[in-house]
Amino acid sequence: MNATPPITVLMPAYNAGKYIREAIESVLQQTFADFELVIVNDGSTDNTMQVINSFDDERIRVISQDNRGVAQALNSGLKHSRGQYIARFDADDICYPHRLEKQLHFLNANPDYIMVGSGADYVLEIGDFLFHCSCIAYTHEEIVDKLYFYCPFLHP
Repeated sequence: MNATPPITVLMPAYNAGKYIREAIESVLQQTFADFELVIVNDGSTDNTMQVINSFDDERIRVISQDNRGVAQALNSGLKHSRGQYIARFDADDICYPHRLEKQLHFLNANPDYIMVGSGADYVLEIGDFLFHCSCIAYTHEEIVDKLYFYCPFLHP
């Protein structure tokens, strides 16, 4: 693993034991493998830490803290992140295998961009597809127009 990987995948986790294994596996199976996965355990009281500790991968780093909420967990994770880019990721999300590769390629090819996102597929706990959610804005003008009324970004 690179000491300063291009990407830090930042995952806050609170009582995510039911979902976090699949989330971590989807990150570790990315086609672009030079990343660190920073998991901030935000005071979980379930088996979240046992699930995290069941992985033996040098790209995973865990920060544990008392429960302070997702915003504080993200801020803690940012302080420990070494990557040039931050890929935001929740403990109940699943990445498609090419996510990091595609997003890094786009950012490197378009240095004027500071952020990328994507649509998201929502699924039930049992894996059944519910619906696809698309971004509501794509151009700079569309984003600025909607920014004060909606969050025009999905972070997947």
